[in-house]
Amino acid sequence: MAPLQQQVQGKIKRLELLSGTGLWILALFTALSIGAFQNFEFIPSPGDRIRNILGAGPPVSYINWALIVYGFSALILVLTQMANNKKPSGALAHFGYLGAFYLFYHFSDGLQENFWAIFVVGMTILGLQSYHVWNYYHEKIHEQKEILEELNKLAK
Repeated sequence: MAPLQQQVQGKIKRLELLSGTGLWILALFTALSIGAFQNFEFIPSPGDRIRNILGAGPPVSYINWALIVYGFSALILVLTQMANNKKPSGALAHFGYLGAFYLFYHFSDGLQENFWAIFVVGMTILGLQSYHVWNYYHEKIHEQKEILEELNKLAK
């Protein structure tokens, strides 16, 4: 096999690995959500001193509005990337933002009432992001396979 063909096959393998990254972020978010559903009971509670240093959490109504704004903004961002067939980005940032919402609600004593809102927003955003990652890289894999076919024809 020619070096160029090996290079293309190596690129296909890297693209196949990248195509699954969206699912890993989705799995990570699911694990975080399980912890949030249990109100993070597996994490030691910060002492009163640390709670006093951090201060009171923001009002739940403010967090609700921030979640709404973030949810729509993130959806627009992901859908724009999909429509323009741009390289997927931002999945880890979305995971971080959603994790922050879990923590804000937790410290404001509103997590149990708002868990499902964060979960649905997160699964929607990360689900779309995961689909975009998978679709984008599978298109790139298809392009590389076509190149490999042409190289194989030329080699004969």
